[in-house]
Amino acid sequence: VIVALATLQSSVQDLSRAYINHANTVLAPGRGGALDANLTNILSESGLLTGPAGAGALPAVVEPELEGKKKRKRTPHDPNAPKRALTPYFLYMQSARGQISKELGDQAKPKEVADEGTRRWTEMPANEKA
Repeated sequence: VIVALATLQSSVQDLSRAYINHANTVLAPGRGGALDANLTNILSESGLLTGPAGAGALPAVVEPELEGKKKRKRTPHDPNAPKRALTPYFLYMQSARGQISKELGDQAKPKEVADEGTRRWTEMPANEKA
């Protein structure tokens, strides 16, 4: 039971430190830790946070950004970059869509035309697809 309580207390301390670091980052990025000092004093007085003797400050904590997975920075999209080549299916649909819509009639919905084009593509022999 004592080991479980010590583990629980350690977890609460870690959670409190992480919360304080997050709150400082989000709420007071330019104030130099005023929020940190207030929360640290309150948590230390209540016995939830124990730091180095007489320091009254947080013990050294590993930055949350270093824990877990790092987010990959994506390069911005270049609107002038060339587009990828169309697949054979899309090239087929570009050429056959008009003919299929004429065969199905004026009342044919775009989904019906696409479904019929897909059906024809799947039934088409491999040498015609290439």
